[in-house]
Amino acid sequence: MPLRVNCQCGVALNVPDTMAGKQVKCPKCQKVIPVGAPGAQTPADKAPAVKTPAPKPPAAKPTPATGQDAMSMLLDSAGLKKREGTFCPACDRTLPTGSAICVGCGFNLEAGSKIEGFEVETKEFGNKRLAEAADMMARESETEKRLLKSGMPWWMMLAIILGVLFMMSAILLRMDVNTSGKTSTVPLIAKFQSASFGPVIAFSIGGAACLVGLFALLAIQATAFKESIKQGLLCSLTVFYVFYYMFSRMKARKLGSTVLIFWIAAILAGICLGYSLPKI
Repeated sequence: MPLRVNCQCGVALNVPDTMAGKQVKCPKCQKVIPVGAPGAQTPADKAPAVKTPAPKPPAAKPTPATGQDAMSMLLDSAGLKKREGTFCPACDRTLPTGSAICVGCGFNLEAGSKIEGFEVETKEFGNKRLAEAADMMARESETEKRLLKSGMPWWMMLAIILGVLFMMSAILLRMDVNTSGKTSTVPLIAKFQSASFGPVIAFSIGGAACLVGLFALLAIQATAFKESIKQGLLCSLTVFYVFYYMFSRMKARKLGSTVLIFWIAAILAGICLGYSLPKI
Protein backbone atom coordinates (compact mmCIF):
# COMPACT_ATOMS: atom_id res chain seq x y z
CA MET A 1 0.00 0.00 0.00
CA PRO A 2 1.58 3.34 -0.99
CA LEU A 3 2.47 5.78 1.72
CA ARG A 4 1.50 9.45 1.57
CA VAL A 5 4.20 11.98 2.32
CA ASN A 6 3.49 15.74 2.60
CA CYS A 7 6.19 18.33 1.95
CA GLN A 8 6.26 21.72 3.68
CA CYS A 9 5.94 23.44 0.27
CA GLY A 10 2.50 21.91 -0.13
CA VAL A 11 3.29 18.98 -2.44
CA ALA A 12 1.81 15.58 -1.49
CA LEU A 13 3.77 12.48 -2.62
CA ASN A 14 2.65 8.83 -2.81
CA VAL A 15 5.61 6.45 -2.29
CA PRO A 16 5.62 2.63 -2.05
CA ASP A 17 5.55 1.14 1.44
CA THR A 18 9.00 -0.30 0.80
CA MET A 19 10.34 3.28 1.29
CA ALA A 20 9.31 3.28 4.94
CA GLY A 21 12.14 4.54 7.08
CA LYS A 22 13.97 6.03 4.13
CA GLN A 23 14.12 9.52 2.64
CA VAL A 24 12.76 10.94 -0.61
CA LYS A 25 13.42 14.23 -2.35
CA CYS A 26 10.59 16.65 -3.15
CA PRO A 27 10.43 17.18 -6.90
CA LYS A 28 9.34 20.84 -6.38
CA CYS A 29 11.55 22.29 -3.69
CA GLN A 30 14.25 19.53 -3.73
CA LYS A 31 14.01 19.11 0.01
CA VAL A 32 14.69 15.72 1.56
CA ILE A 33 11.62 14.34 3.31
CA PRO A 34 11.82 11.31 5.64
CA VAL A 35 9.26 8.61 5.03
CA GLY A 36 7.75 7.33 8.22
CA ALA A 37 6.21 3.98 9.05
CA PRO A 38 2.65 3.27 7.98
CA GLY A 39 0.22 5.25 10.17
CA ALA A 40 2.92 7.63 11.42
CA GLN A 41 2.89 11.38 10.60
CA THR A 42 5.79 13.13 8.97
CA PRO A 43 7.21 16.31 10.54
CA ALA A 44 5.35 18.30 7.88
CA ASP A 45 2.09 16.73 8.95
CA LYS A 46 2.64 17.55 12.56
CA ALA A 47 0.95 20.78 13.64
CA PRO A 48 1.24 22.51 16.97
CA ALA A 49 -1.55 21.68 19.27
CA VAL A 50 -3.94 24.52 19.87
CA LYS A 51 -4.41 25.26 23.50
CA THR A 52 -7.97 25.84 24.44
CA PRO A 53 -8.16 28.79 26.87
CA ALA A 54 -9.61 27.98 30.19
CA PRO A 55 -13.10 29.38 30.63
CA LYS A 56 -13.12 32.60 32.63
CA PRO A 57 -15.15 32.64 35.79
CA PRO A 58 -18.38 34.57 35.44
CA ALA A 59 -18.07 38.24 36.45
CA ALA A 60 -19.68 39.15 39.69
CA LYS A 61 -22.97 40.99 39.21
CA PRO A 62 -22.90 44.58 40.54
CA THR A 63 -24.82 45.05 43.68
CA PRO A 64 -27.81 47.28 43.02
CA ALA A 65 -27.29 50.70 44.62
CA THR A 66 -29.71 51.85 47.23
CA GLY A 67 -31.64 55.11 46.88
CA GLN A 68 -29.21 57.00 49.11
CA ASP A 69 -26.14 55.71 47.23
CA ALA A 70 -27.74 56.57 43.88
CA MET A 71 -28.44 60.11 45.06
CA SER A 72 -24.83 60.48 46.27
CA MET A 73 -23.52 59.30 42.89
CA LEU A 74 -25.82 61.74 41.11
CA LEU A 75 -24.64 64.66 43.25
CA ASP A 76 -20.99 63.71 42.75
CA SER A 77 -21.43 63.61 38.97
CA ALA A 78 -22.96 67.10 39.10
CA GLY A 79 -20.01 68.47 41.10
CA LEU A 80 -21.99 68.79 44.34
CA LYS A 81 -20.75 67.57 47.65
CA LYS A 82 -22.76 66.64 50.64
CA ARG A 83 -22.30 69.07 53.50
CA GLU A 84 -21.60 67.79 56.93
CA GLY A 85 -22.49 69.40 60.19
CA THR A 86 -25.48 71.22 61.66
CA PHE A 87 -27.30 73.93 59.69
CA CYS A 88 -30.17 76.25 60.56
CA PRO A 89 -33.29 75.22 58.59
CA ALA A 90 -34.44 78.86 58.41
CA CYS A 91 -31.34 80.82 57.29
CA ASP A 92 -28.96 77.93 56.37
CA ARG A 93 -26.27 79.22 58.73
CA THR A 94 -23.62 76.75 59.91
CA LEU A 95 -24.16 76.02 63.59
CA PRO A 96 -21.77 74.56 66.15
CA THR A 97 -22.43 71.02 67.29
CA GLY A 98 -25.02 70.91 70.03
CA SER A 99 -26.55 74.33 69.25
CA ALA A 100 -30.18 74.80 70.26
CA ILE A 101 -30.80 78.32 68.89
CA CYS A 102 -29.51 79.97 65.70
CA VAL A 103 -27.85 83.27 66.56
CA GLY A 104 -28.37 84.51 62.99
CA CYS A 105 -32.16 84.42 62.79
CA GLY A 106 -33.32 83.26 66.24
CA PHE A 107 -34.66 79.88 65.09
CA ASN A 108 -35.20 77.39 67.93
CA LEU A 109 -34.03 73.99 66.67
CA GLU A 110 -35.76 72.08 69.46
CA ALA A 111 -39.11 73.85 69.18
CA GLY A 112 -38.95 74.10 65.37
CA SER A 113 -40.01 77.78 65.29
CA LYS A 114 -38.48 81.25 65.43
CA ILE A 115 -38.26 83.07 68.73
CA GLU A 116 -40.68 86.02 68.84
CA GLY A 117 -39.13 89.45 69.34
CA PHE A 118 -35.73 88.36 68.06
CA GLU A 119 -34.00 91.09 66.03
CA VAL A 120 -31.11 90.36 63.69
CA GLU A 121 -28.43 93.03 63.93
CA THR A 122 -26.02 91.51 61.44
CA LYS A 123 -26.38 91.81 57.68
CA GLU A 124 -24.52 88.60 56.92
CA PHE A 125 -26.17 85.68 55.19
CA GLY A 126 -25.64 82.05 55.92
CA ASN A 127 -24.15 81.68 52.45
CA LYS A 128 -20.90 83.52 51.80
CA ARG A 129 -21.70 84.09 48.12
CA LEU A 130 -25.07 85.63 48.97
CA ALA A 131 -23.36 88.02 51.38
CA GLU A 132 -20.83 89.04 48.71
CA ALA A 133 -23.62 89.59 46.17
CA ALA A 134 -25.56 91.74 48.66
CA ASP A 135 -22.50 93.87 49.36
CA MET A 136 -21.85 94.31 45.64
CA MET A 137 -25.46 95.41 45.02
CA ALA A 138 -25.22 97.90 47.87
CA ARG A 139 -21.99 99.38 46.47
CA GLU A 140 -23.50 99.67 42.98
CA SER A 141 -26.56 101.43 44.41
CA GLU A 142 -24.39 103.94 46.30
CA THR A 143 -22.30 104.58 43.17
CA GLU A 144 -25.43 105.19 41.11
CA LYS A 145 -26.74 107.67 43.68
CA ARG A 146 -23.44 109.57 43.70
CA LEU A 147 -23.42 109.78 39.90
CA LEU A 148 -26.97 111.10 39.84
CA LYS A 149 -26.16 113.72 42.45
CA SER A 150 -23.00 114.81 40.69
CA GLY A 151 -24.81 115.27 37.37
CA MET A 152 -26.51 118.42 36.08
CA PRO A 153 -29.64 119.35 38.09
CA TRP A 154 -32.99 119.24 36.32
CA TRP A 155 -33.61 122.97 36.64
CA MET A 156 -30.27 123.68 34.98
CA MET A 157 -31.18 121.45 32.03
CA LEU A 158 -34.60 123.11 31.74
CA ALA A 159 -33.04 126.58 31.84
CA ILE A 160 -30.57 125.69 29.08
CA ILE A 161 -33.36 124.29 26.88
CA LEU A 162 -35.48 127.42 27.33
CA GLY A 163 -32.44 129.61 26.68
CA VAL A 164 -31.67 127.79 23.41
CA LEU A 165 -35.29 128.13 22.31
CA PHE A 166 -35.17 131.85 23.07
CA MET A 167 -31.97 132.26 21.03
CA MET A 168 -33.40 130.35 18.07
CA SER A 169 -36.61 132.39 18.15
CA ALA A 170 -34.69 135.69 18.17
CA ILE A 171 -32.45 134.65 15.27
CA LEU A 172 -35.41 133.33 13.24
CA LEU A 173 -37.28 136.63 13.69
CA ARG A 174 -34.28 138.50 12.35
CA MET A 175 -33.82 136.13 9.41
CA ASP A 176 -37.52 136.36 8.50
CA VAL A 177 -37.03 140.00 7.43
CA ASN A 178 -34.35 138.99 4.93
CA THR A 179 -36.49 136.26 3.38
CA SER A 180 -39.95 137.89 3.35
CA GLY A 181 -38.99 141.57 3.44
CA LYS A 182 -41.84 142.32 5.82
CA THR A 183 -41.57 143.54 9.40
CA SER A 184 -44.00 142.90 12.23
CA THR A 185 -46.75 145.39 13.09
CA VAL A 186 -45.65 145.26 16.75
CA PRO A 187 -43.20 148.16 17.29
CA LEU A 188 -40.93 146.24 19.70
CA ILE A 189 -40.60 143.26 17.34
CA ALA A 190 -40.17 145.58 14.36
CA LYS A 191 -37.20 147.27 16.07
CA PHE A 192 -35.75 143.88 16.83
CA GLN A 193 -36.13 142.77 13.21
CA SER A 194 -34.55 145.90 11.82
CA ALA A 195 -31.41 145.58 13.99
CA SER A 196 -28.21 144.02 12.69
CA PHE A 197 -27.24 140.41 13.47
CA GLY A 198 -24.59 141.29 16.07
CA PRO A 199 -26.94 142.96 18.57
CA VAL A 200 -29.61 140.33 17.89
CA ILE A 201 -27.27 137.46 18.72
CA ALA A 202 -25.95 139.28 21.80
CA PHE A 203 -29.53 139.95 22.94
CA SER A 204 -30.49 136.28 22.49
CA ILE A 205 -27.44 135.14 24.50
CA GLY A 206 -28.22 137.67 27.23
CA GLY A 207 -31.85 136.52 27.38
CA ALA A 208 -30.76 132.85 27.68
CA ALA A 209 -28.33 133.79 30.47
CA CYS A 210 -31.15 135.61 32.28
CA LEU A 211 -33.25 132.42 32.21
CA VAL A 212 -30.37 130.35 33.62
CA GLY A 213 -29.73 132.91 36.37
CA LEU A 214 -33.44 133.05 37.22
CA PHE A 215 -33.63 129.28 37.65
CA ALA A 216 -30.51 129.31 39.81
CA LEU A 217 -32.07 131.99 42.01
CA LEU A 218 -35.26 129.91 42.33
CA ALA A 219 -33.16 126.90 43.35
CA ILE A 220 -31.52 128.97 46.10
CA GLN A 221 -34.90 130.14 47.34
CA ALA A 222 -36.20 126.55 47.35
CA THR A 223 -33.22 125.55 49.51
CA ALA A 224 -34.07 128.38 51.90
CA PHE A 225 -37.67 127.14 52.20
CA LYS A 226 -36.37 123.64 52.99
CA GLU A 227 -34.38 125.09 55.84
CA SER A 228 -37.32 127.05 57.27
CA ILE A 229 -40.30 129.08 56.10
CA LYS A 230 -38.78 132.21 57.60
CA GLN A 231 -35.59 131.87 55.56
CA GLY A 232 -37.61 131.19 52.43
CA LEU A 233 -39.79 134.27 52.84
CA LEU A 234 -36.77 136.46 53.55
CA CYS A 235 -35.04 135.25 50.38
CA SER A 236 -38.22 135.75 48.32
CA LEU A 237 -39.19 139.21 49.59
CA THR A 238 -35.80 140.76 50.32
CA VAL A 239 -33.32 141.11 47.49
CA PHE A 240 -30.25 141.78 49.60
CA TYR A 241 -30.98 138.91 51.96
CA VAL A 242 -30.71 136.47 49.04
CA PHE A 243 -27.07 137.45 48.54
CA TYR A 244 -26.41 137.08 52.25
CA TYR A 245 -28.09 133.67 52.33
CA MET A 246 -26.28 132.24 49.31
CA PHE A 247 -22.85 133.13 50.70
CA SER A 248 -23.57 132.22 54.33
CA ARG A 249 -25.07 128.81 53.46
CA MET A 250 -22.71 127.96 50.62
CA LYS A 251 -20.92 125.18 52.52
CA ALA A 252 -23.67 124.16 54.92
CA ARG A 253 -26.31 123.73 52.17
CA LYS A 254 -23.86 122.80 49.37
CA LEU A 255 -24.84 125.81 47.25
CA GLY A 256 -21.39 126.34 45.73
CA SER A 257 -22.24 125.20 42.18
CA THR A 258 -25.64 126.92 42.20
CA VAL A 259 -24.17 130.24 43.37
CA LEU A 260 -21.40 130.00 40.76
CA ILE A 261 -23.93 129.38 37.98
CA PHE A 262 -26.05 132.32 39.17
CA TRP A 263 -23.17 134.80 39.10
CA ILE A 264 -21.79 133.61 35.75
CA ALA A 265 -25.27 133.89 34.19
CA ALA A 266 -25.82 137.30 35.76
CA ILE A 267 -22.49 138.69 34.52
CA LEU A 268 -22.97 137.26 31.01
CA ALA A 269 -26.51 138.62 30.82
CA GLY A 270 -25.38 142.07 31.95
CA ILE A 271 -22.62 142.25 29.30
CA CYS A 272 -24.75 140.96 26.40
CA LEU A 273 -27.84 143.00 27.20
CA GLY A 274 -25.81 146.13 27.92
CA TYR A 275 -24.25 145.83 24.44
CA SER A 276 -27.39 144.88 22.48
CA LEU A 277 -30.21 146.94 23.99
CA PRO A 278 -28.88 150.39 22.96
CA LYS A 279 -28.50 149.14 19.36
CA ILE A 280 -31.91 147.55 18.97
